[in-house]
Amino acid sequence: GAGARGGASGASAGGRSRGGGGEGRAKASGGEPDPWTVLGISRSATSEEIQAAYRARMREYHPDKVAHLGEDLQQLAHRKSQEIQRAYQKLRR
Repeated sequence: GAGARGGASGASAGGRSRGGGGEGRAKASGGEPDPWTVLGISRSATSEEIQAAYRARMREYHPDKVAHLGEDLQQLAHRKSQEIQRAYQKLRR
């Protein structure tokens, strides 16, 4: 078939693919989630786009945003915010 792969096959910096939660997405080597996927950005994102995506994702899982939800969802939000922070640290190197 006509299956030539291009460089930017993921979601662009301006949008997300299906859903928006990010659970169970692509894993990088070593079992860690792919930092680009965690932040919902393309691999060609600028440092400004990376920072903007990090801030936007952190706002989604901020403790004040989930304080009214059950304990399970608060714990999930905590884990997701840690994952987002790790992804951002990897991309800032």
